[in-house]
Amino acid sequence: ACDSSISIEQALSAILVFVLGRMKATVGKILLWLNVAIFLEKFECKSSPKVIPITAKPKTLLAFEEGIFVGKNGISRKNINLKQIAMSTSTSVYDQNQFIPKSNELGFIVLANYFNNQYVGTISIGNPPQDLSVVLDTGSSDIWIPGWGCTLCGNHVSYDASKSSTYIPIKSGENLEMFEIDYGSGAVKGTKAIETIRLGGIELNDVSIGEVLYEDKEIRNFMMDGIAGLAFSGLSMITRPTILDRLQQSNPDLPAQFSVYLSTDPKDYENPSHLMFGGSNLNIVGENATWHYTPVLRQSYGDLRYWTVKVTKVQILRSSGSEDEVLMSLCEGGCLGIIDTGTSGIAVPENYYAEFVSTVTEGLNCRGTQCIGTSVSDFPDMIFSMYPDNVFPLRSEDYVICSSWGQCLLKIQPGFGDSYWIFGDTFLQAYYTLFDIENLRIGFACSGTCEGGSWHGTGGLLEFDKAYTWKMWIMWFLIVLAIISTCYLLGSMIQPIKDQIKRKRSSDENLPYDSNPFANYYGSVEANQRR
Repeated sequence: ACDSSISIEQALSAILVFVLGRMKATVGKILLWLNVAIFLEKFECKSSPKVIPITAKPKTLLAFEEGIFVGKNGISRKNINLKQIAMSTSTSVYDQNQFIPKSNELGFIVLANYFNNQYVGTISIGNPPQDLSVVLDTGSSDIWIPGWGCTLCGNHVSYDASKSSTYIPIKSGENLEMFEIDYGSGAVKGTKAIETIRLGGIELNDVSIGEVLYEDKEIRNFMMDGIAGLAFSGLSMITRPTILDRLQQSNPDLPAQFSVYLSTDPKDYENPSHLMFGGSNLNIVGENATWHYTPVLRQSYGDLRYWTVKVTKVQILRSSGSEDEVLMSLCEGGCLGIIDTGTSGIAVPENYYAEFVSTVTEGLNCRGTQCIGTSVSDFPDMIFSMYPDNVFPLRSEDYVICSSWGQCLLKIQPGFGDSYWIFGDTFLQAYYTLFDIENLRIGFACSGTCEGGSWHGTGGLLEFDKAYTWKMWIMWFLIVLAIISTCYLLGSMIQPIKDQIKRKRSSDENLPYDSNPFANYYGSVEANQRR
């Protein structure tokens, strides 16, 4: 049922609607309709949660435009700083300081869903185990976490080596061996050590980790404490053997694979977002679901680096009746793509990016990847074909997020460095994914024909129970409107009073009344002179 009680803001809005209705100027009418809209927005059923898109914070919008860089030691990103949003709202997703739930199933790690934009899991380090939150990242190969002595690590949970019986520092001569990793959004520095880690109950001994003693400012704002890389040894600077190598060495009976399911519904407790080592569950997708495999490519001699695949074609399609109009076609001769759980959107190579975004937004009121006066259905579909004969569509609802007032954001980013397409969480939300280490292949699950993420619905708008920041801005806006309206109203009331006083004074002096006070004055002077 609706709560019909009226807040202070609603009462103030009602008064302003009345006051602004008296203003005949154009600006008054504009302010009137703005205030009516706010009044109607505020006077809603409190039983319905407040709906605010992830576009509500500038940092999120900027994240998708700043892009990512593909480097020799991993993918550098500027798109996972959403802590500011998490701190300023009470959300239906897991809170920064709330414990991320675990599963009793071996190798199963539940992932906290932050705004359908970043997914974070919990691992344990040391003996006795110390829990820390990490991004399980297929775009890098090292594992690092904040050390106890780090005074510049933000509000992250720290790992205390002095409390672990399995901690062994790595030394170079008499000194601790140092490391530094530079990400697109900043660097981390620290020392190397050997520790025991646990991934969903799977224990891995003698793992080389990074104990961070310094984080750049942007890194301090990351919502997770650290990173656990799940790519190959060719990217590793700290963790050799890698986590994937240790999994196979320590657990030979465990299938050498892991699956990633990214839900777009933070409240889906039956099938929450998760990463599962050693297996998968196709029933999530459907009874007849199967894997559509594409091989992992080795780009050069030496160790494998990324989870790289061959993209045979990229198309932008617009459906018109029974036929699809091809708006753009790329990669006819083949391109390279990276499947990356640590990237939020779809990264388009720099040389394609501008034309790609322009084609997607053609005819719409957009500036880059941000649009107004639009809806999800206004945007075309994307088709990604992968070797040998796989076709994976992304529908507009898979890569576009829109608010209820027509503001939309495309989850598309520019990619720099090498000319890779990066398939991040936006793609993985649409396709349940299997990373097959033993057979060096990646599988995407479809039930029948692949149709994007329609099988589990789309995230679209994100629900917030209370949007304190927006409430504050609306309150200030209403206060400013109240001041302007009051001044206008007082001004319109004072002028008739002044005119009435002048008329009375003129009649008392038997002088003709003129609304111009100077005219009356000079007229009086002339009359006196004639006398």
